[in-house]
Amino acid sequence: MKVFVTGATGFVGAHTARALIEAGHEVRLLVRSAAEVRAYFARAGHRVDDLVIGDMRDQPLVEANMTGCDAVFHAAALVSVDPKRGAEIYRNNVAGIESVLGTACRLGVGRIVYVSSLSVLFQPGVSRIDEATPLGNPVQAYARSKRDCDAHVRGMQAAGMPIQMTYPAGIFGPDDPKLSEANHGVASFVRVVPRTSTGLQGIDVRDLALAHVHLLEHPAANDFEASRYIVGGNYYPWADFHRLLQQLTGRRIAGPRMPGSVLRAMGSVTDLVRKVVPFDTQVSREAMGYVTEWAVASSDRILKRTGMHFRSGEETFGDTIRWLVRAGHLDKKFAGRLA
Repeated sequence: MKVFVTGATGFVGAHTARALIEAGHEVRLLVRSAAEVRAYFARAGHRVDDLVIGDMRDQPLVEANMTGCDAVFHAAALVSVDPKRGAEIYRNNVAGIESVLGTACRLGVGRIVYVSSLSVLFQPGVSRIDEATPLGNPVQAYARSKRDCDAHVRGMQAAGMPIQMTYPAGIFGPDDPKLSEANHGVASFVRVVPRTSTGLQGIDVRDLALAHVHLLEHPAANDFEASRYIVGGNYYPWADFHRLLQQLTGRRIAGPRMPGSVLRAMGSVTDLVRKVVPFDTQVSREAMGYVTEWAVASSDRILKRTGMHFRSGEETFGDTIRWLVRAGHLDKKFAGRLA
């Protein structure tokens, strides 16, 4: 099977492309930088030569190079929390849906997987999330673009187009082509974990990649509207996550108790300040809502479909911390015995 892949220089796309190669499939990668992607795959022991250099919004380029492929995997997205790039982020990600998925459907490709995000189903006050949970109403441009992309894909599914969708929770793991926000968070958590309300839900990127390979190898035959899969991984109340990191590193990690209301207020203040003095931060009202109001998301549908089991938090976060040290993103003193 030859798979047309977007987003292969990103965390999810890179690992999914690697899993496809390791499963014996061919990949054609749409990327912006040939040198960057070749270097990443060489480090993983793979040589990739079937590269298309360009933009996912370039529909003629996409169509010319997608022709002849048996499957399409779409993970590319512009990701940024910079409010000044809001309009650009939104236009880029929404346009990519029609260019990539619309083209795949027009060409009659029967194996299509699109990566959404569990954040599009997030709603404060909901106690449990599953595939029937309505789409939420995010504020930040990236989250809004993912929500509206999701709504558009749902319309395509309702029209009988053979698209399967995944909804990953926080994505963690080693061998990150760039430092993703989630892995950047791990580098912070080994210093301090706020013990607050609700908890953290995360999927190992390697498990997510295997789920994608399974879906591409086993396309939906009908009822495409049911072909939506939460890939949530494991859920950790913040106090449990704090204990897990202390056990893994053998270090004492600060764990201040902080009410969710205080963290959300901090996020609101940060949003106001950034309108006057722009600066990079992972703190925002929306982000603190995820941190303090998260509901457990059920992965029952994907587990039943694939028969897979998620790897343990010890393996996921142990491997992630070791990789952060090797890649120079974390001082080894914070990794404790994992270093």
